[in-house]
Amino acid sequence: MRILGKKRDWAFWGLLLSANAFALPSRFTELNEYVVKAPNQGEVNTCLFMAATGAMEILLSKKYGIRNPQPLGPTDLSERYAISESASSRSKSWFEDAFLKFDSGEAILARDLPFESFSETGEINYNVWNLPDAFNSAPRIKLPKVDTVYLFSFDKFSKGVLDESYVQQVKEALVKYKSPILTVGNDTDYWHVTVITGYDDNLVGDCYELDSKACAGKRGAFYVRDSFGNRLDTRSYEWFIRRQNSAAVATLQ
Repeated sequence: MRILGKKRDWAFWGLLLSANAFALPSRFTELNEYVVKAPNQGEVNTCLFMAATGAMEILLSKKYGIRNPQPLGPTDLSERYAISESASSRSKSWFEDAFLKFDSGEAILARDLPFESFSETGEINYNVWNLPDAFNSAPRIKLPKVDTVYLFSFDKFSKGVLDESYVQQVKEALVKYKSPILTVGNDTDYWHVTVITGYDDNLVGDCYELDSKACAGKRGAFYVRDSFGNRLDTRSYEWFIRRQNSAAVATLQ
């Protein structure tokens, strides 16, 4: 075995790694057309289940070729199912468990078991955490088997633990698996789970919870499906580096 020790050796490998890095396309957006607009989680702190459901919806819409899926359509799944379904025994980390609940092979559609974060009078609806009366009787749809590909994980309250290599890792996973990525971050001193669906190296994304100076003039953004009543956001790679701390790919087996 030859052990590298000379400067020219390290320079060679540095150039090789750089060449491999440029092998990725400058953008990946094919999952964006399969995203179902998220309901608004409001103040009920259900982001883990919203993200898991959103990732499953993308995979289901892609599998069946349903582009631009609409809310309450055939691939809009009930977040309350993900909240109430039994935990999986296969998760490699805490944030993968909610998605792996779909390994049961079934789900409930949102139109049969809706998620409502506010009551009719506008109050916070903490009842979404309780087992719904219709949980057992609501019709099920069949799902393909699912799995996850663990990428990395730090403490869920961590900030500023990533660098450009993690951006590269997520981009590579998107292109390789062509599947959404569950990502955990810490925005304003609370952890929050979202779904990354794509990227564009030439896009100027939102700084999102960062001082605008942190992202000024910086190109490169991820497409993000959050859980506050939106469909897709574009967020700067700088947001990802400074605020995210964990990631896993959500896949079909």
